[in-house]
Amino acid sequence: MLIIRVSIRPRKIIYIFDMLIRKIGFLSGVAIAVSMVVGSGLFGLPGLAVESTGPVVALAGWILIILLMPALIHIFSFLGRKYPSSEGIALYASIGFGSWSKNGILLLTCGTLAVGMPAFFMVGGSYLASLFGIDTKIWAIPCGVGLAIVTTTVNLAGVEKLGWMNRVAVALVLCIVGYITITSSTHVTEALGALSVADLSQIHVSSVWLSASIAFWAFQGWENLTFGFDEIENPSQNIPRIYWWSFVFVALIYLVFAATISASALRGIDVSGLAGVASLLPSTQFGRFIILLMVVILAANANSWVFGASRAYMSAARAGVLPKFLAHVTSKGVPAISLLAALLVYIVIMFAMQYFKIKTSYAFLMTTQGFILLYGGAILAFLKNTRSAGSKIVALVAFASWIFLMQGFGWMIVYPLTLFVLGSLLSRGAGATADIKD
Repeated sequence: MLIIRVSIRPRKIIYIFDMLIRKIGFLSGVAIAVSMVVGSGLFGLPGLAVESTGPVVALAGWILIILLMPALIHIFSFLGRKYPSSEGIALYASIGFGSWSKNGILLLTCGTLAVGMPAFFMVGGSYLASLFGIDTKIWAIPCGVGLAIVTTTVNLAGVEKLGWMNRVAVALVLCIVGYITITSSTHVTEALGALSVADLSQIHVSSVWLSASIAFWAFQGWENLTFGFDEIENPSQNIPRIYWWSFVFVALIYLVFAATISASALRGIDVSGLAGVASLLPSTQFGRFIILLMVVILAANANSWVFGASRAYMSAARAGVLPKFLAHVTSKGVPAISLLAALLVYIVIMFAMQYFKIKTSYAFLMTTQGFILLYGGAILAFLKNTRSAGSKIVALVAFASWIFLMQGFGWMIVYPLTLFVLGSLLSRGAGATADIKD
């Protein structure tokens, strides 16, 4: 029996029939978007890029990715305004590749998130263990499980709580970026000077690819935001604004941090690896307090990813790729069963990674390449929906960046392709919505 309950409130019309509720405004949307992107990448990846390629190439890689990202931002903004659905990038990719691919894309998306989310929680757990001064090798997973439980609980409380927490995190990001930028400002001009006189003939394409790929990890998150488009107020106006404002904010943050880290490396300061930013902080209680704020930002980042992932699983359940009960939402518009089932999966995978000694970096790489594959489908969907010369130029730039990023992954491409094939072979029906109610 189909039951629809409708209530009208100022500026909001709420439909409840296992459907999500449009209650995310512009500021909350920007905060969620920034928190989805800014997290572990802000504090670890600039140092990791320096460690892997050297300070000059590392900074060049960050600049290259920042220059390439606007094309993808424009594509997501266009498609999000045209198709404001919780299926997000999975829907865009299926439009690009063809309707036959939809189930394969949904399973690819879910499988990618199922591997990437536990890896993220393990990184957050390592930061927590370091903050508490305990052995990260022993306590990273227990702390990661705790982070997963806390962030899932926040999401169960509803996106209003999520938006408030993410606005606090954005304010903290501004404070930390401002503090480190001011205290390290004398180093930045040296880094830019070194980049301008660098012998470009000595920089190999493979090194630039590695640096840019590392930097690209830090920009993942906007594709996850697409799964929450069903809940954004006035999507035709707010989705493009959310994308562009969050991109400008995030790009400036990463550029400042990357320049600061590279400049510090040129001056002989050890900023490699995850300890990069910590090396620029004073060895005092104030420095420890800054690390605590970083942990808060990581928690907000995890909140946003849990939000987007749960909507992806719900969409897959609606399509019949995952069990139908995962499509249920509460009267408040929260996909509670999807959130709780995902939490259980994350915990199991974290302990499995520990038992089989799987490196966290491999999980991140598999997550990255899975979403890059989906980017390709989104680019094709954009081309199918536009005709202007300017749009074709945007698509060409996006496609060139897609080829550049995809060509270096090697054998790991087997994982997302396997998920895609298995999902495409699945035919369990295409229930548009689940008819489960409270």
